Amino acid sequence: MMRILLAMIALFAVAGCASANVSAGSGVDADHSDVAGLTGWNEIVITTRNVSDWHAFLTEDAGWELRARQPVGEGLKVLWNLPSSATGEEYVFANIGAHRGFIRLVQLEGVEQEMIRVDDRPWDTGGYFDFNVRVAGLRALREKMIARGWQGDSAPIQYTFGPFEVIEWIARGPDGVRVAFIERLDPALEGWPDLKIMSRTFNATQTVQDMDTARDFFQGVLGMQTYLEHVGASEVPGPNVLGLPHEAAAEIDRIVYILHPQGVNEGSVELLAFDGASGRDLSGHAKPANIGLSVLRYPVADLEATMRAISERGGKFEADPVTLDMAPYGRVRSVAMVAPDGGRIEIYQVLN
Repeated sequence: MMRILLAMIALFAVAGCASANVSAGSGVDADHSDVAGLTGWNEIVITTRNVSDWHAFLTEDAGWELRARQPVGEGLKVLWNLPSSATGEEYVFANIGAHRGFIRLVQLEGVEQEMIRVDDRPWDTGGYFDFNVRVAGLRALREKMIARGWQGDSAPIQYTFGPFEVIEWIARGPDGVRVAFIERLDPALEGWPDLKIMSRTFNATQTVQDMDTARDFFQGVLGMQTYLEHVGASEVPGPNVLGLPHEAAAEIDRIVYILHPQGVNEGSVELLAFDGASGRDLSGHAKPANIGLSVLRYPVADLEATMRAISERGGKFEADPVTLDMAPYGRVRSVAMVAPDGGRIEIYQVLN
């Protein structure tokens, strides 16, 4: 029961709903139990115009550390189809003490770039809409972020669901990247010992045009299982974290599935669709060298076995695997594929 209630809180944080019409998955989808070693993603990649904006926020405000730094190498140029003349730097940031949920910032020179989710609203589809973190002291952190130019789709929303009282804010910062900040107010959050100000990343959201098509890919092709599903609008008109007009929030259903290879909320993907609110399709901008939240990276123990399993389900890869340096892991072998609505996925195996 506790696991289900925690899942519901995670859902409402992103979906901005007040309805109790929620069902949580059992963690096992019988048709797709074999995922050939695929687990949740370990890091997100943000292609940035200026890494210093993120460095200041992550280290001075969020309490993170710079875990690794390296120049952009030839392998990444091949994986991302960059010109050979391209140069740049990669910076890996981590919540102190955390061993996953990293943020990798890639700053490029000599490459034509545009913003992935340019001038967007939450109901515009294409690329990744946001990523999620837990926070301690959201209001104090928010004041620092506003001073740095961050803005929310709404003010922070405080609400009670079951035994939990939470506050949540989806804010847009450097490079047009949105982050969902979720703070548990009562009772105290357990199981997150490294959370001092801002936790590791643990979930990323795609706004999708067609939920059936998106689920066919993540569940049918990648073999992911359902952690949580929900369909519903807000019970009454009012403020909501997605910035819908107050009256529309009670009329427009938000359809949400949180998916993960083992059916947990750790390196999971959240699919979000609006029934009754449509926007632009920005998937054509969702290329790794473009500015914004560009890639989710999944580690596996056996890349070839994972590729075979995905191919047998009808999955298509952009090209053959590429060998490259990926600090702090070392030398890796990686392959890329693109989900419906343009979300880029990179699967990698660390080489001994």
